[in-house]
Amino acid sequence: MTRARDRKEAPVKRPYVAACIALFMALGFCACAPAPASPGAAKNGTAMEVNGTPVHADEFRYCVSQVQATVMDTASKKGWVVDDTDPVHDSRAGELLVDEAAARCVDGVVRRQGAVALTFIDDASFESLVERWKADKAARHASSQAGEVLYGPVEKTLEQYEFQEMADAASEQETADATALTDDPGALDALIRARPEVAEGLDMAVPEDRAIAAQILARRMFESTHERAVDDAEVTMKESWLSGLTISDLVGS
Repeated sequence: MTRARDRKEAPVKRPYVAACIALFMALGFCACAPAPASPGAAKNGTAMEVNGTPVHADEFRYCVSQVQATVMDTASKKGWVVDDTDPVHDSRAGELLVDEAAARCVDGVVRRQGAVALTFIDDASFESLVERWKADKAARHASSQAGEVLYGPVEKTLEQYEFQEMADAASEQETADATALTDDPGALDALIRARPEVAEGLDMAVPEDRAIAAQILARRMFESTHERAVDDAEVTMKESWLSGLTISDLVGS
Protein backbone atom coordinates (compact mmCIF):
# COMPACT_ATOMS: atom_id res chain seq x y z
CA MET A 1 0.00 0.00 0.00
CA THR A 2 1.69 3.17 -1.15
CA ARG A 3 0.30 6.35 0.33
CA ALA A 4 -1.90 8.25 -2.09
CA ARG A 5 -0.22 11.40 -3.33
CA ASP A 6 -3.35 13.12 -4.62
CA ARG A 7 -6.04 14.70 -2.49
CA LYS A 8 -8.51 11.85 -2.82
CA GLU A 9 -9.26 10.01 0.37
CA ALA A 10 -9.86 6.59 -1.13
CA PRO A 11 -8.78 3.31 0.48
CA VAL A 12 -5.29 2.27 -0.57
CA LYS A 13 -3.13 -0.74 0.21
CA ARG A 14 0.09 -0.36 2.20
CA PRO A 15 2.66 -3.21 2.23
CA TYR A 16 3.79 -4.72 5.50
CA VAL A 17 6.81 -2.86 6.84
CA ALA A 18 8.99 -5.24 8.84
CA ALA A 19 10.93 -2.44 10.50
CA CYS A 20 7.86 -1.16 12.29
CA ILE A 21 7.37 -4.55 13.93
CA ALA A 22 10.87 -4.40 15.38
CA LEU A 23 10.11 -0.93 16.73
CA PHE A 24 6.82 -2.10 18.14
CA MET A 25 8.31 -5.08 19.96
CA ALA A 26 11.23 -3.16 21.42
CA LEU A 27 10.87 -2.16 25.07
CA GLY A 28 14.09 -0.29 25.51
CA PHE A 29 13.17 3.01 23.98
CA CYS A 30 11.57 5.93 25.81
CA ALA A 31 7.83 6.26 25.44
CA CYS A 32 6.73 9.78 24.74
CA ALA A 33 3.22 11.06 25.29
CA PRO A 34 1.51 12.20 22.09
CA ALA A 35 2.75 15.70 21.34
CA PRO A 36 0.21 18.51 21.38
CA ALA A 37 -0.80 19.88 18.02
CA SER A 38 0.53 23.26 16.99
CA PRO A 39 -1.91 26.19 17.01
CA GLY A 40 -2.28 25.96 13.24
CA ALA A 41 -3.01 22.23 13.15
CA ALA A 42 -6.32 20.50 13.77
CA LYS A 43 -5.93 19.02 17.24
CA ASN A 44 -8.74 16.51 16.85
CA GLY A 45 -8.39 15.70 13.18
CA THR A 46 -8.41 12.19 11.73
CA ALA A 47 -5.06 11.34 10.17
CA MET A 48 -6.07 8.03 8.61
CA GLU A 49 -8.42 5.07 8.87
CA VAL A 50 -7.48 1.39 9.14
CA ASN A 51 -10.25 -1.05 8.28
CA GLY A 52 -12.73 1.62 9.26
CA THR A 53 -11.07 2.39 12.61
CA PRO A 54 -10.09 6.08 12.73
CA VAL A 55 -6.56 7.04 13.68
CA HIS A 56 -6.78 10.49 15.23
CA ALA A 57 -4.04 13.08 15.46
CA ASP A 58 -2.95 12.07 18.96
CA GLU A 59 -2.48 8.43 17.93
CA PHE A 60 -0.62 9.40 14.77
CA ARG A 61 1.76 11.58 16.76
CA TYR A 62 2.23 8.71 19.21
CA CYS A 63 3.33 6.61 16.24
CA VAL A 64 5.55 9.45 15.02
CA SER A 65 7.30 9.55 18.40
CA GLN A 66 8.26 5.89 17.99
CA VAL A 67 9.76 6.17 14.51
CA GLN A 68 11.17 9.70 14.72
CA ALA A 69 14.69 8.74 15.85
CA THR A 70 15.09 6.12 13.14
CA VAL A 71 13.78 8.44 10.43
CA MET A 72 16.03 11.31 11.46
CA ASP A 73 19.01 8.95 11.59
CA THR A 74 18.21 7.87 8.03
CA ALA A 75 17.92 11.52 6.98
CA SER A 76 21.30 12.28 8.54
CA LYS A 77 22.99 9.34 6.82
CA LYS A 78 21.52 10.32 3.47
CA GLY A 79 22.53 13.94 3.91
CA TRP A 80 19.00 15.29 3.77
CA VAL A 81 18.56 18.82 5.07
CA VAL A 82 15.76 18.77 7.66
CA ASP A 83 13.97 21.99 8.54
CA ASP A 84 11.19 21.51 11.07
CA THR A 85 9.28 24.38 9.48
CA ASP A 86 9.11 22.60 6.10
CA PRO A 87 5.70 21.31 5.04
CA VAL A 88 5.66 17.53 5.31
CA HIS A 89 4.98 17.08 1.60
CA ASP A 90 7.96 19.29 0.68
CA SER A 91 10.47 17.28 2.71
CA ARG A 92 11.91 13.83 2.03
CA ALA A 93 12.35 13.37 5.78
CA GLY A 94 8.78 14.52 6.35
CA GLU A 95 7.40 12.10 3.78
CA LEU A 96 9.40 9.24 5.31
CA LEU A 97 8.24 10.23 8.78
CA VAL A 98 4.61 10.05 7.66
CA ASP A 99 5.10 6.74 5.86
CA GLU A 100 6.85 5.06 8.80
CA ALA A 101 4.41 6.46 11.36
CA ALA A 102 1.48 5.33 9.23
CA ALA A 103 2.97 1.84 9.00
CA ARG A 104 3.37 1.75 12.79
CA CYS A 105 -0.22 2.89 13.25
CA VAL A 106 -1.50 0.25 10.82
CA ASP A 107 0.37 -2.44 12.73
CA GLY A 108 -0.98 -1.26 16.08
CA VAL A 109 -4.58 -0.98 14.90
CA VAL A 110 -4.51 -4.40 13.19
CA ARG A 111 -3.11 -5.97 16.36
CA ARG A 112 -5.87 -4.42 18.46
CA GLN A 113 -8.51 -5.46 15.94
CA GLY A 114 -7.16 -8.99 16.17
CA ALA A 115 -7.37 -8.83 19.96
CA VAL A 116 -11.00 -7.73 19.68
CA ALA A 117 -11.71 -10.71 17.41
CA LEU A 118 -10.28 -12.92 20.16
CA THR A 119 -12.54 -11.11 22.69
CA PHE A 120 -9.32 -10.30 24.56
CA ILE A 121 -10.25 -6.61 24.48
CA ASP A 122 -13.57 -5.05 23.48
CA ASP A 123 -12.42 -1.88 21.70
CA ALA A 124 -9.72 -1.43 19.05
CA SER A 125 -9.50 2.35 19.42
CA PHE A 126 -6.41 4.16 20.66
CA GLU A 127 -8.53 6.00 23.20
CA SER A 128 -9.56 2.68 24.71
CA LEU A 129 -5.92 1.56 24.83
CA VAL A 130 -4.99 4.73 26.72
CA GLU A 131 -7.87 4.22 29.18
CA ARG A 132 -6.79 0.62 29.87
CA TRP A 133 -3.22 1.82 30.39
CA LYS A 134 -4.35 4.50 32.86
CA ALA A 135 -6.45 1.96 34.76
CA ASP A 136 -3.51 -0.45 34.88
CA LYS A 137 -1.23 2.34 36.11
CA ALA A 138 -3.66 3.25 38.90
CA ALA A 139 -4.06 -0.39 39.92
CA ARG A 140 -0.31 -0.99 40.00
CA HIS A 141 0.27 2.10 42.13
CA ALA A 142 -2.44 0.95 44.55
CA SER A 143 -0.88 -2.53 44.74
CA SER A 144 2.55 -1.04 45.33
CA GLN A 145 1.28 1.17 48.14
CA ALA A 146 -0.41 -1.86 49.68
CA GLY A 147 2.93 -3.65 49.75
CA GLU A 148 1.95 -6.26 47.16
CA VAL A 149 4.58 -7.90 44.94
CA LEU A 150 4.59 -6.51 41.41
CA TYR A 151 6.25 -7.96 38.35
CA GLY A 152 7.90 -5.29 36.25
CA PRO A 153 7.93 -1.55 36.92
CA VAL A 154 5.35 0.05 39.16
CA GLU A 155 4.42 2.40 36.33
CA LYS A 156 4.60 1.11 32.77
CA THR A 157 4.96 3.46 29.85
CA LEU A 158 2.18 3.39 27.29
CA GLU A 159 4.47 1.53 24.89
CA GLN A 160 5.33 -1.07 27.52
CA TYR A 161 1.66 -1.56 28.37
CA GLU A 162 0.71 -1.83 24.68
CA PHE A 163 3.47 -4.37 24.07
CA GLN A 164 2.42 -6.50 27.04
CA GLU A 165 -1.27 -6.38 26.16
CA MET A 166 -0.66 -7.45 22.57
CA ALA A 167 1.85 -10.11 23.66
CA ASP A 168 -0.77 -11.54 26.02
CA ALA A 169 -3.37 -11.56 23.25
CA ALA A 170 -0.93 -13.29 20.89
CA SER A 171 -0.07 -15.84 23.56
CA GLU A 172 -3.75 -16.68 24.02
CA GLN A 173 -4.17 -17.33 20.30
CA GLU A 174 -0.93 -19.30 20.05
CA THR A 175 -1.86 -21.47 23.03
CA ALA A 176 -5.21 -22.31 21.46
CA ASP A 177 -3.59 -23.14 18.11
CA ALA A 178 -0.85 -25.23 19.72
CA THR A 179 -3.44 -27.19 21.70
CA ALA A 180 -5.47 -27.82 18.56
CA LEU A 181 -2.38 -29.13 16.75
CA THR A 182 -1.37 -31.32 19.67
CA ASP A 183 -4.87 -32.80 19.73
CA ASP A 184 -4.71 -33.52 15.98
CA PRO A 185 -1.59 -35.71 15.42
CA GLY A 186 -2.24 -36.00 11.68
CA ALA A 187 -2.38 -32.25 11.16
CA LEU A 188 0.72 -31.71 13.29
CA ASP A 189 2.70 -34.36 11.41
CA ALA A 190 1.63 -32.92 8.06
CA LEU A 191 2.80 -29.44 9.05
CA ILE A 192 6.10 -30.79 10.33
CA ARG A 193 6.66 -32.62 7.04
CA ALA A 194 6.06 -29.33 5.24
CA ARG A 195 8.37 -27.46 7.63
CA PRO A 196 10.95 -30.01 8.82
CA GLU A 197 13.14 -27.30 10.35
CA VAL A 198 10.52 -26.90 13.09
CA ALA A 199 11.34 -30.36 14.43
CA GLU A 200 15.09 -29.98 14.19
CA GLY A 201 16.63 -31.38 17.39
CA LEU A 202 13.27 -32.71 18.57
CA ASP A 203 12.06 -36.31 18.86
CA MET A 204 8.56 -36.49 17.43
CA ALA A 205 7.98 -39.74 19.30
CA VAL A 206 8.21 -37.84 22.59
CA PRO A 207 4.99 -36.02 23.63
CA GLU A 208 6.89 -33.13 25.20
CA ASP A 209 8.85 -32.53 21.99
CA ARG A 210 5.67 -32.71 19.92
CA ALA A 211 4.18 -30.03 22.16
CA ILE A 212 7.24 -27.84 21.58
CA ALA A 213 6.93 -28.28 17.81
CA ALA A 214 3.24 -27.39 18.03
CA GLN A 215 4.10 -24.21 19.94
CA ILE A 216 6.69 -23.19 17.32
CA LEU A 217 4.19 -23.79 14.53
CA ALA A 218 1.50 -21.86 16.38
CA ARG A 219 3.81 -18.86 16.73
CA ARG A 220 4.63 -18.95 13.01
CA MET A 221 0.96 -19.26 12.16
CA PHE A 222 0.15 -16.22 14.29
CA GLU A 223 2.92 -14.11 12.77
CA SER A 224 1.95 -15.13 9.24
CA THR A 225 -1.71 -14.33 9.90
CA HIS A 226 -0.79 -10.93 11.30
CA GLU A 227 1.42 -10.08 8.34
CA ARG A 228 -1.36 -10.98 5.91
CA ALA A 229 -3.82 -8.89 7.91
CA VAL A 230 -1.48 -5.89 7.69
CA ASP A 231 -0.98 -6.45 3.96
CA ASP A 232 -4.74 -6.68 3.41
CA ALA A 233 -5.70 -3.76 5.63
CA GLU A 234 -7.83 -1.09 4.00
CA VAL A 235 -5.97 2.15 4.74
CA THR A 236 -7.27 5.61 3.96
CA MET A 237 -4.80 8.46 4.40
CA LYS A 238 -6.55 11.73 5.16
CA GLU A 239 -4.62 14.06 2.90
CA SER A 240 -6.85 16.94 3.95
CA TRP A 241 -5.40 16.58 7.47
CA LEU A 242 -1.81 16.17 6.31
CA SER A 243 -1.99 19.05 3.86
CA GLY A 244 -0.13 22.06 5.20
CA LEU A 245 1.33 20.29 8.24
CA THR A 246 4.98 20.92 8.94
CA ILE A 247 7.45 18.47 10.43
CA SER A 248 7.25 20.34 13.74
CA ASP A 249 3.45 19.88 13.72
CA LEU A 250 4.05 16.13 13.75
CA VAL A 251 6.97 15.88 16.16
CA GLY A 252 5.76 18.60 18.51
CA SER A 253 8.95 20.66 18.34
